[in-house]
Amino acid sequence: MAFHPSRCRTRPADWAGHRDPQHRMESPMIDIDGFRSTLTGRAYAPGDDGYDDVRQPWNLNIDQSPAVVVAAENAGDVQAAVRLARDNDLPFSVLSSGHGLPRGNDGVVVNVSRFAGVDVDAARQVARIDAGARWRAVLEAAAPDSLAGLSGTAPTVGAVGYTLGGGIGLLLRRYGFAADSIVAADVVTADGSLVRAAADENPDLLWALKGGGGNFGVVTSLEVRLYEVPTVHNGMMIYPGARAGEVLRAWAEWTSGVSDDVTSAVMVMTFPPLPAVPEPLRGQHVAMVRATVADGDASAVDALRDTLGAPLVDRFGPQTYLEAALSGNEPTDPMPTAGRSTAFTELSDAAIDGLIELVAPGSPVPGVDIRHLGGAAAKDEDSPLSHRDTRFVAAANALAATPEQRAAVQDRLDSGFAALAPHSGPVGVFNFLAPGSSPEVVEAAFAPAAYQRLRDVKRTWDPQNVFQYTHNIPPAV
Repeated sequence: MAFHPSRCRTRPADWAGHRDPQHRMESPMIDIDGFRSTLTGRAYAPGDDGYDDVRQPWNLNIDQSPAVVVAAENAGDVQAAVRLARDNDLPFSVLSSGHGLPRGNDGVVVNVSRFAGVDVDAARQVARIDAGARWRAVLEAAAPDSLAGLSGTAPTVGAVGYTLGGGIGLLLRRYGFAADSIVAADVVTADGSLVRAAADENPDLLWALKGGGGNFGVVTSLEVRLYEVPTVHNGMMIYPGARAGEVLRAWAEWTSGVSDDVTSAVMVMTFPPLPAVPEPLRGQHVAMVRATVADGDASAVDALRDTLGAPLVDRFGPQTYLEAALSGNEPTDPMPTAGRSTAFTELSDAAIDGLIELVAPGSPVPGVDIRHLGGAAAKDEDSPLSHRDTRFVAAANALAATPEQRAAVQDRLDSGFAALAPHSGPVGVFNFLAPGSSPEVVEAAFAPAAYQRLRDVKRTWDPQNVFQYTHNIPPAV
């Protein structure tokens, strides 16, 4: 179970009606009826029934008012949306599960959530995933053959966007980043063409997709390797928050000796005082150890338990990979959130103290998730993913529905991460960069040579920077 702010605050009942008037501008003139006649799916303009349903990202703090939202059902619809944006000189962005970073004010947004097929080739151990498929659908399709893809902790997240952005999952240390398992892709490019990216066809584009995000086109289908994972040993141990420092120090030392089969994290968080939370944990500040062991061997977890003693809650056991992936109870309802992340080569005492202080009881930022990397993720791969010597990455998130809440959360994030800065380094995966990250932060996510090569690929495939809705990598000049 990864930390998420929904466990620590309630969602405002009236948030669905939120609008930010500063983001509203006069929509451009488009022959919407003529455009609709070219689609298999549907196009929505402001005022249409269903427009609000297809325009809004999962993070309700990212409000957008597109001129057109294309609910795509196939690659042809995506091509039509790209051409509409190009021909009318409009901003363009992509919306899948909505956990990404679409910003489509007065532009064209292509919503691919209805374009969600999954095809598993068990003999090849490869899944072909359409643009809008969620990880749960991929895992359910692969499970009958005891196969698994490299999903994260939230199975409702779009599989394609997650994978293009790096992907830190439950089996990271055994099989690497999700992006490392990309085999091929079909991509709608900036001129509206549909091209193939594979080892023997446009290999430069394939390389850039393996961690460069959505900067190079709209991936309408992605082929990824699957892995034989009959069972895992999975679960959590929860300790009192007063022991968070002890838990983090013991866990950090423990991670230095575990095998690559063990992928784990610690969440320091405050549970909300809600009836849905079990009485022993309701309103309590805790430190939660979460681990997934790929080979099903419980001995590594037993060793950490022996060091820390009996937890308040102890839930570990054998599970299928699908059961493990669904066990995190990640929220599905849209909500207004804010967050930030950082990375560490080591968890020093000062870093641990700073992380604990950031989310101390009463903080407007109620929790932080610290994940152990390394293992297969540290091995050199032919991809842009950089900083593979990173051992830990930490992400803090909070609900921030009102201006006052947003200000309080932002102040805490600013001060907390400033205190952590002397002990931390750049985050090398797009998935963990905060919305609105500066160009300097985006560039720092890559090694200099990788960043320059990404810019060169961008110049080839998107010289006008049409695809800048994600953490943008500008084309080389």
